[in-house]
Amino acid sequence: MAEALVAEGWSVRCTVRETSDLRWIESLPVERVMADVRSSEQLAAALEGVDIVVHSAGLTRAKSDAEYHRVNAEGTQALALGAAAAAVRRFVLVSSLAARGPDLRPSDAAGSPGDRPTSAYGESKLAGERRLFQVLADSGGAMEGAILRPGGIYGPRDEDSLNLFKVAKTGLLPVPSGKGRLQPVYVRDVADAVVRAVSRPGLEPKPVPIVGPEIVTWAAMGEALAAAVGKPIRLVKIPGPVWQVGGAVAEAASRLVGLPPQFDRRTADDLSRLDWTADPREAERVLGWRATTRLREAMDETARWYRAHGWLT
Repeated sequence: MAEALVAEGWSVRCTVRETSDLRWIESLPVERVMADVRSSEQLAAALEGVDIVVHSAGLTRAKSDAEYHRVNAEGTQALALGAAAAAVRRFVLVSSLAARGPDLRPSDAAGSPGDRPTSAYGESKLAGERRLFQVLADSGGAMEGAILRPGGIYGPRDEDSLNLFKVAKTGLLPVPSGKGRLQPVYVRDVADAVVRAVSRPGLEPKPVPIVGPEIVTWAAMGEALAAAVGKPIRLVKIPGPVWQVGGAVAEAASRLVGLPPQFDRRTADDLSRLDWTADPREAERVLGWRATTRLREAMDETARWYRAHGWLT
Protein backbone atom coordinates (compact mmCIF):
# COMPACT_ATOMS: atom_id res chain seq x y z
CA MET A 1 0.00 0.00 0.00
CA ALA A 2 2.79 2.42 0.85
CA GLU A 3 4.42 1.80 -2.54
CA ALA A 4 1.14 2.30 -4.38
CA LEU A 5 0.32 5.54 -2.53
CA VAL A 6 3.82 6.95 -3.11
CA ALA A 7 3.50 6.09 -6.81
CA GLU A 8 0.25 8.08 -6.88
CA GLY A 9 2.04 11.13 -5.49
CA TRP A 10 0.83 11.00 -1.89
CA SER A 11 3.03 12.08 1.00
CA VAL A 12 2.99 8.99 3.23
CA ARG A 13 3.60 8.61 6.94
CA CYS A 14 3.90 5.05 8.25
CA THR A 15 3.35 4.11 11.86
CA VAL A 16 5.77 1.45 13.06
CA ARG A 17 6.51 -0.30 16.34
CA GLU A 18 9.80 -1.26 17.95
CA THR A 19 9.31 -4.81 16.69
CA SER A 20 8.21 -3.86 13.16
CA ASP A 21 9.94 -5.39 10.13
CA LEU A 22 10.83 -2.31 8.05
CA ARG A 23 12.52 -4.00 5.08
CA TRP A 24 9.67 -3.28 2.66
CA ILE A 25 9.52 0.47 3.38
CA GLU A 26 13.20 1.24 4.05
CA SER A 27 13.81 2.33 0.46
CA LEU A 28 10.59 4.31 0.12
CA PRO A 29 10.39 8.11 0.55
CA VAL A 30 8.04 7.80 3.53
CA GLU A 31 8.08 9.28 7.02
CA ARG A 32 8.17 6.79 9.89
CA VAL A 33 6.77 7.45 13.36
CA MET A 34 6.64 5.14 16.37
CA ALA A 35 3.04 4.37 17.37
CA ASP A 36 0.97 1.50 18.70
CA VAL A 37 -2.81 1.45 18.14
CA ARG A 38 -3.26 0.87 21.89
CA SER A 39 -1.48 4.14 22.82
CA SER A 40 -3.61 7.29 22.54
CA GLU A 41 -0.58 9.51 23.16
CA GLN A 42 1.48 7.93 20.38
CA LEU A 43 -1.47 8.04 18.00
CA ALA A 44 -2.06 11.74 18.66
CA ALA A 45 1.52 12.53 17.66
CA ALA A 46 1.34 10.28 14.59
CA LEU A 47 -1.89 11.94 13.38
CA GLU A 48 -0.66 15.52 13.56
CA GLY A 49 -1.11 17.15 10.15
CA VAL A 50 -2.60 14.02 8.57
CA ASP A 51 -5.36 14.37 5.96
CA ILE A 52 -6.29 10.72 5.36
CA VAL A 53 -5.81 7.61 7.50
CA VAL A 54 -5.47 4.10 6.08
CA HIS A 55 -5.79 1.67 8.97
CA SER A 56 -4.38 -1.74 8.10
CA ALA A 57 -2.81 -2.69 11.44
CA GLY A 58 -4.31 -5.72 13.12
CA LEU A 59 -3.88 -9.26 14.40
CA THR A 60 -4.66 -12.27 12.23
CA ARG A 61 -3.24 -14.68 14.82
CA ALA A 62 -3.49 -14.21 18.57
CA LYS A 63 -2.92 -16.10 21.80
CA SER A 64 -6.48 -15.41 22.99
CA ASP A 65 -9.84 -14.02 21.89
CA ALA A 66 -9.29 -11.04 24.19
CA GLU A 67 -6.08 -10.15 22.35
CA TYR A 68 -7.94 -10.05 19.03
CA HIS A 69 -10.48 -7.69 20.59
CA ARG A 70 -7.90 -5.37 22.16
CA VAL A 71 -6.12 -4.77 18.89
CA ASN A 72 -8.73 -5.20 16.15
CA ALA A 73 -11.70 -3.59 17.92
CA GLU A 74 -10.37 -1.31 20.63
CA GLY A 75 -7.32 -0.36 18.56
CA THR A 76 -9.52 0.66 15.63
CA GLN A 77 -11.72 2.73 17.94
CA ALA A 78 -8.69 4.48 19.48
CA LEU A 79 -7.27 5.38 16.06
CA ALA A 80 -10.67 6.55 14.77
CA LEU A 81 -11.21 8.77 17.82
CA GLY A 82 -7.72 10.19 17.43
CA ALA A 83 -8.32 10.82 13.74
CA ALA A 84 -11.57 12.64 14.40
CA ALA A 85 -9.88 14.80 17.05
CA ALA A 86 -7.07 15.60 14.60
CA ALA A 87 -9.58 16.74 11.93
CA VAL A 88 -8.72 13.89 9.55
CA ARG A 89 -11.14 14.11 6.62
CA ARG A 90 -11.20 10.44 5.55
CA PHE A 91 -10.63 7.13 7.37
CA VAL A 92 -10.10 3.97 5.30
CA LEU A 93 -10.31 0.76 7.32
CA VAL A 94 -8.85 -2.43 5.86
CA SER A 95 -11.08 -5.01 7.53
CA SER A 96 -11.67 -8.60 6.39
CA LEU A 97 -14.29 -10.77 4.74
CA ALA A 98 -14.16 -12.70 8.02
CA ALA A 99 -16.19 -9.83 9.54
CA ARG A 100 -19.06 -10.80 7.25
CA GLY A 101 -18.56 -14.51 7.69
CA PRO A 102 -18.80 -17.28 5.08
CA ASP A 103 -21.38 -17.51 2.31
CA LEU A 104 -24.89 -18.39 3.34
CA ARG A 105 -25.65 -22.11 3.35
CA PRO A 106 -28.95 -23.87 2.63
CA SER A 107 -29.30 -24.58 6.35
CA ASP A 108 -29.18 -20.86 7.18
CA ALA A 109 -32.52 -19.39 8.16
CA ALA A 110 -34.24 -18.39 4.91
CA GLY A 111 -31.07 -16.80 3.60
CA SER A 112 -31.29 -14.12 6.27
CA PRO A 113 -28.96 -11.19 5.53
CA GLY A 114 -26.44 -9.64 7.88
CA ASP A 115 -22.93 -10.20 9.15
CA ARG A 116 -22.32 -13.52 10.87
CA PRO A 117 -18.64 -14.05 11.62
CA THR A 118 -17.69 -17.58 12.62
CA SER A 119 -14.52 -16.87 14.57
CA ALA A 120 -13.11 -14.64 17.30
CA TYR A 121 -10.98 -12.98 14.63
CA GLY A 122 -14.02 -12.19 12.48
CA GLU A 123 -15.97 -10.96 15.51
CA SER A 124 -13.12 -8.60 16.45
CA LYS A 125 -12.95 -7.19 12.91
CA LEU A 126 -16.72 -6.65 12.85
CA ALA A 127 -16.54 -4.95 16.25
CA GLY A 128 -13.83 -2.65 14.88
CA GLU A 129 -16.07 -1.72 11.95
CA ARG A 130 -18.99 -0.93 14.24
CA ARG A 131 -16.83 1.23 16.49
CA LEU A 132 -15.64 3.15 13.46
CA PHE A 133 -19.25 3.65 12.34
CA GLN A 134 -20.03 5.20 15.72
CA VAL A 135 -17.09 7.60 15.54
CA LEU A 136 -18.09 8.62 12.01
CA ALA A 137 -21.66 9.25 13.16
CA ASP A 138 -20.46 11.28 16.13
CA SER A 139 -18.31 13.41 13.81
CA GLY A 140 -21.45 14.68 12.10
CA GLY A 141 -20.01 14.12 8.64
CA ALA A 142 -16.73 15.90 9.33
CA MET A 143 -14.84 12.64 8.74
CA GLU A 144 -15.71 10.31 5.85
CA GLY A 145 -15.24 6.58 6.17
CA ALA A 146 -14.60 3.60 3.91
CA ILE A 147 -14.42 -0.06 4.92
CA LEU A 148 -12.75 -2.63 2.70
CA ARG A 149 -13.20 -6.35 3.35
CA PRO A 150 -10.53 -8.31 1.46
CA GLY A 151 -10.84 -12.04 1.05
CA GLY A 152 -7.71 -14.15 1.47
CA ILE A 153 -4.73 -12.03 0.38
CA TYR A 154 -1.75 -13.74 -1.23
CA GLY A 155 1.32 -12.82 -3.24
CA PRO A 156 4.98 -11.77 -2.94
CA ARG A 157 6.35 -11.14 0.57
CA ASP A 158 3.62 -13.27 2.18
CA GLU A 159 5.11 -15.94 4.43
CA ASP A 160 1.77 -17.72 4.86
CA SER A 161 1.40 -18.24 1.09
CA LEU A 162 5.01 -19.45 0.98
CA ASN A 163 4.09 -22.58 2.92
CA LEU A 164 1.71 -23.65 0.14
CA PHE A 165 4.46 -23.35 -2.45
CA LYS A 166 6.95 -25.28 -0.31
CA VAL A 167 4.50 -28.13 0.18
CA ALA A 168 3.62 -28.10 -3.53
CA LYS A 169 7.28 -28.64 -4.42
CA THR A 170 7.12 -32.03 -2.70
CA GLY A 171 4.62 -33.15 -5.35
CA LEU A 172 1.87 -33.76 -2.78
CA LEU A 173 -0.62 -31.20 -1.53
CA PRO A 174 -2.93 -32.10 1.38
CA VAL A 175 -6.30 -30.37 0.94
CA PRO A 176 -9.67 -30.68 2.68
CA SER A 177 -12.02 -33.08 0.92
CA GLY A 178 -15.02 -30.75 1.14
CA LYS A 179 -16.32 -28.56 -1.66
CA GLY A 180 -15.28 -25.27 -0.12
CA ARG A 181 -14.85 -22.49 -2.69
CA LEU A 182 -12.53 -19.53 -2.28
CA GLN A 183 -12.09 -16.14 -3.94
CA PRO A 184 -8.57 -15.07 -2.97
CA VAL A 185 -7.31 -11.65 -4.03
CA TYR A 186 -3.83 -10.75 -5.20
CA VAL A 187 -1.92 -8.33 -3.00
CA ARG A 188 -1.28 -5.76 -5.75
CA ASP A 189 -5.00 -5.63 -6.50
CA VAL A 190 -5.75 -4.96 -2.82
CA ALA A 191 -3.21 -2.12 -2.76
CA ASP A 192 -4.91 -0.64 -5.82
CA ALA A 193 -8.30 -0.87 -4.09
CA VAL A 194 -6.89 1.08 -1.15
CA VAL A 195 -5.62 3.81 -3.47
CA ARG A 196 -9.11 4.07 -4.96
CA ALA A 197 -10.67 4.33 -1.50
CA VAL A 198 -8.22 7.08 -0.57
CA SER A 199 -8.93 9.24 -3.61
CA ARG A 200 -12.48 8.50 -4.80
CA PRO A 201 -14.92 11.31 -3.94
CA GLY A 202 -18.15 10.78 -2.03
CA LEU A 203 -17.57 7.31 -0.62
CA GLU A 204 -20.39 5.50 1.15
CA PRO A 205 -19.58 4.42 4.74
CA LYS A 206 -20.42 0.76 4.16
CA PRO A 207 -18.34 -2.43 4.01
CA VAL A 208 -17.18 -3.36 0.50
CA PRO A 209 -15.93 -6.89 -0.31
CA ILE A 210 -12.54 -6.94 -2.05
CA VAL A 211 -12.17 -10.26 -3.85
CA GLY A 212 -10.37 -11.73 -6.84
CA PRO A 213 -11.86 -12.17 -10.31
CA GLU A 214 -12.26 -15.96 -9.97
CA ILE A 215 -14.01 -18.36 -7.63
CA VAL A 216 -11.63 -21.29 -7.24
CA THR A 217 -11.68 -24.81 -5.86
CA TRP A 218 -8.78 -26.64 -4.26
CA ALA A 219 -8.34 -28.54 -7.53
CA ALA A 220 -7.87 -25.27 -9.41
CA MET A 221 -5.49 -24.07 -6.69
CA GLY A 222 -3.44 -27.26 -7.12
CA GLU A 223 -3.23 -26.76 -10.89
CA ALA A 224 -2.06 -23.17 -10.49
CA LEU A 225 0.53 -24.18 -7.89
CA ALA A 226 1.81 -27.01 -10.10
CA ALA A 227 2.33 -24.60 -12.98
CA ALA A 228 4.02 -22.06 -10.68
CA VAL A 229 6.54 -24.51 -9.17
CA GLY A 230 7.00 -26.42 -12.43
CA LYS A 231 6.14 -29.80 -10.98
CA PRO A 232 3.08 -32.10 -11.16
CA ILE A 233 1.11 -32.17 -7.91
CA ARG A 234 -1.15 -34.87 -6.55
CA LEU A 235 -3.88 -33.60 -4.25
CA VAL A 236 -4.24 -35.64 -1.07
CA LYS A 237 -7.82 -35.15 0.12
CA ILE A 238 -8.17 -35.11 3.90
CA PRO A 239 -11.66 -35.73 5.38
CA GLY A 240 -13.15 -32.63 6.97
CA PRO A 241 -13.33 -34.02 10.54
CA VAL A 242 -9.65 -35.06 10.39
CA TRP A 243 -8.70 -31.62 9.02
CA GLN A 244 -10.56 -29.89 11.85
CA VAL A 245 -9.00 -32.13 14.49
CA GLY A 246 -5.62 -31.17 13.07
CA GLY A 247 -6.49 -27.50 13.50
CA ALA A 248 -7.56 -28.03 17.11
CA VAL A 249 -4.38 -29.96 17.93
CA ALA A 250 -2.14 -27.34 16.31
CA GLU A 251 -3.92 -24.55 18.17
CA ALA A 252 -3.61 -26.33 21.53
CA ALA A 253 0.07 -27.05 20.96
CA SER A 254 0.80 -23.42 20.09
CA ARG A 255 -0.93 -22.14 23.19
CA LEU A 256 0.95 -24.59 25.37
CA VAL A 257 4.21 -22.96 24.30
CA GLY A 258 2.74 -19.43 24.40
CA LEU A 259 2.81 -18.71 20.65
CA PRO A 260 0.03 -17.56 18.29
CA PRO A 261 -1.11 -20.61 16.28
CA GLN A 262 -0.07 -20.81 12.61
CA PHE A 263 -2.94 -23.26 11.96
CA ASP A 264 -6.01 -23.34 14.17
CA ARG A 265 -9.65 -24.38 14.42
CA ARG A 266 -10.82 -21.24 12.61
CA THR A 267 -8.55 -21.82 9.63
CA ALA A 268 -9.38 -25.52 9.50
CA ASP A 269 -13.11 -24.80 9.58
CA ASP A 270 -12.84 -22.01 7.02
CA LEU A 271 -10.98 -24.17 4.54
CA SER A 272 -12.74 -27.50 4.99
CA ARG A 273 -16.46 -26.83 4.89
CA LEU A 274 -17.28 -23.19 4.14
CA ASP A 275 -17.43 -21.05 0.99
CA TRP A 276 -15.81 -17.60 1.01
CA THR A 277 -16.95 -15.68 -2.05
CA ALA A 278 -18.48 -12.28 -2.80
CA ASP A 279 -19.93 -10.28 -5.66
CA PRO A 280 -17.14 -8.13 -7.18
CA ARG A 281 -19.67 -5.74 -8.71
CA GLU A 282 -20.16 -4.01 -5.35
CA ALA A 283 -16.54 -2.82 -5.28
CA GLU A 284 -16.84 -1.73 -8.90
CA ARG A 285 -19.91 0.35 -8.07
CA VAL A 286 -18.53 1.94 -4.89
CA LEU A 287 -14.83 2.28 -5.75
CA GLY A 288 -14.70 2.05 -9.52
CA TRP A 289 -12.34 -0.88 -8.93
CA ARG A 290 -12.28 -4.53 -9.90
CA ALA A 291 -9.51 -7.09 -9.38
CA THR A 292 -7.84 -8.02 -12.66
CA THR A 293 -5.10 -10.49 -11.68
CA ARG A 294 -6.17 -14.08 -12.31
CA LEU A 295 -5.00 -16.97 -10.15
CA ARG A 296 -2.56 -18.60 -12.61
CA GLU A 297 -0.83 -15.30 -13.42
CA ALA A 298 -0.62 -14.34 -9.74
CA MET A 299 0.76 -17.72 -8.68
CA ASP A 300 3.44 -17.54 -11.38
CA GLU A 301 4.48 -14.04 -10.35
CA THR A 302 4.52 -15.01 -6.66
CA ALA A 303 6.70 -18.08 -7.32
CA ARG A 304 9.14 -15.98 -9.37
CA TRP A 305 9.41 -13.48 -6.52
CA TYR A 306 9.99 -16.25 -3.95
CA ARG A 307 12.74 -17.78 -6.09
CA ALA A 308 14.39 -14.43 -6.81
CA HIS A 309 14.60 -13.69 -3.08
CA GLY A 310 15.79 -17.15 -2.06
CA TRP A 311 12.58 -18.07 -0.29
CA LEU A 312 11.79 -20.99 -2.63
CA THR A 313 14.96 -22.83 -3.62
